[in-house]
Amino acid sequence: VGVSYKTANIDLRGKFSLHDSQQHGLFLDAQKSNIRDLLVINTCNRTELYAWTTKPDCLIDLLCKHCDGNRNLYDKIGYNYRGEKGILHLFRVGTGLESQILGDFEIIGQIKQSFYRSKKMGLANGYLERLTNSVIQSSKRIKTETLISSGATSVAFASVQYILSHVNNIS
Repeated sequence: VGVSYKTANIDLRGKFSLHDSQQHGLFLDAQKSNIRDLLVINTCNRTELYAWTTKPDCLIDLLCKHCDGNRNLYDKIGYNYRGEKGILHLFRVGTGLESQILGDFEIIGQIKQSFYRSKKMGLANGYLERLTNSVIQSSKRIKTETLISSGATSVAFASVQYILSHVNNIS
C-alpha cells in the first residue's frame, strides 16, 4: 500500500511521510498485529508498506495511524497492490522503473536500509529477505547490463545538469 509522486503532489505525499519515531511506532504496532514481514519505503517520492497479510486494510490503518494523513485522503491518492502485482511493483521501484528519473538507482539503497530496519525490528523473515535480495540482484543486473542508467540517474543530478547547460555565468 502507498502513495507516490504519481498519485499525489508533494504536499499530499508529505502527509503520509514518516519520521523515525513514527516509523518505529508503526513497526511496534505491526508486531502487535502479527504481521510477520514488513518493509517500509519512505522517501521524498513515495511512502509504501509491503507486507504479507491477508488484510491490506490493516496496513492502510497502520500508515494512517502513524502519519499526518487520514483514511479519506488515502482513499483518494493511495494505491493497493496484492499478490503478484505487489511483488512486481517492488521490483519496478527497486530497478528505477517507477522513479521520476527513469533508472534512478538511489532507491535501491533506500530499500536496503528499509530492509535492515525491518530485520532489526524482527519483521523480516525468510520471504521478505528472499524478495529483497531478488530485487537487489535485479537492480544490479539492470544497471550493469542495460543503458538505463547512462543518462541522469537522479532528480538532483538532472537539475544540476540542466542548470549548468542553461545558465550563463553560473558563479
